Amino acid sequence: MKHFVFLCFSQALLCAFVCGHHGGPHDDDHDHNGHHHNNETDAIPMVSKAMFNFAFNIYYHLIDVQPHDNLLLSPLSIAKAFALLSLGAKSKTLSEIHEGIGFNKSLISEEMIHKGFQKVLNIIKHPKSGLELDSITTLFIDSKPNLHKKFLDDAQKYYQSDVMPMNFAEKSEALEQINSYVEKKTNGKVKDLLDNLDLTTDMVITSTKYFKGSWEHAFNVNDTREEDFHVDENTVVKVPMMSRRGEYLTGYIPEIGCTLVEVPYKGNTSALFFLPEMGKLNDAEKAFQNLPEDTWTKVLKSRDIILSIPKFSISHEIDLKKELECLGIKEVFSDQADLSGITGDSRLKVSKAVHKAVLKVDEEGTEVAADAIEKSKLGHEQHITFDRPFIFSIYKKDMSIEIFSGRLINPTK
Repeated sequence: MKHFVFLCFSQALLCAFVCGHHGGPHDDDHDHNGHHHNNETDAIPMVSKAMFNFAFNIYYHLIDVQPHDNLLLSPLSIAKAFALLSLGAKSKTLSEIHEGIGFNKSLISEEMIHKGFQKVLNIIKHPKSGLELDSITTLFIDSKPNLHKKFLDDAQKYYQSDVMPMNFAEKSEALEQINSYVEKKTNGKVKDLLDNLDLTTDMVITSTKYFKGSWEHAFNVNDTREEDFHVDENTVVKVPMMSRRGEYLTGYIPEIGCTLVEVPYKGNTSALFFLPEMGKLNDAEKAFQNLPEDTWTKVLKSRDIILSIPKFSISHEIDLKKELECLGIKEVFSDQADLSGITGDSRLKVSKAVHKAVLKVDEEGTEVAADAIEKSKLGHEQHITFDRPFIFSIYKKDMSIEIFSGRLINPTK
């Protein structure tokens, strides 16, 4: 059985921030359902809905197995790379990937899935979006297999992916080339992630994304002070706490005892911060599963507040093979995998799938001067301080697509 390795890397600079995304169609013998009536304008909301469900499902599976750890992932990045992989998948392998990502094939055709991803990527990367986004998917392919031209063409056309032929017979050299490439594409944030290559590896897929967003209103570095962060009732650590007075969308969800604040970036992208009561993070996460999707949008209202958020950096690595199998994407990792649309070789399967995300939150922005102007018109503001474990989400508002999600339990780890 031939193997290939799938790697997904996301970097985030939260003011600055780092993130990702994708698209593309298939061989003629794939399951294109002719009865679908979707047009291209339907594709984006359908991808958005699928991404919401996928982000929700993978996040809640991860917190079940890692209840006390910091967590960071890019659901869009993960879904993108497996949608790319589905270009060469067939039969049960193909259906498991699409269903695992969150698509109902009775409502959307395979072609529209890929066109939807393509459109989302094009919108996010558009120069007028106000974002700096670099999303690169690369296929490192052994020159020996007879790769299908359609797979390569679709990968480039819909995913804008690079294809780099390599000699996988020289494992150490191939390993060094791939790790050097990934380190370069992630601006040095991800180093030596791959520690080995299977003897039968013929292909490695890497997905790197870089998103840099400026806060709509930056935090002033002169207002950052060292303060306490309460990890739990018995553990307190010191963190640099950023503070800013301003007008933000805030709200409170009484059903789960959670305060939320939306902090906008330029480019119609925002970070949502959810602050549960002390010691209630896990309870709040579980309670979220039973709330309607639009709960937080209904409670958010514009208010003048003093906002304090820790300045921190975290990274998180996920064994996607283990986690995605729990979400129903199983066959692609097994000897029964059908990835014959890539090479025509029925023995091809995914041997390793790794996702690593890196996040940095700091004061950076481009409108520091606006801070002093707003201070002068505020009176007695509510002070919302994120000095205990909290949840966060970075999303594209106009498409309702989550780019990053996670939680911070201990900012010193």
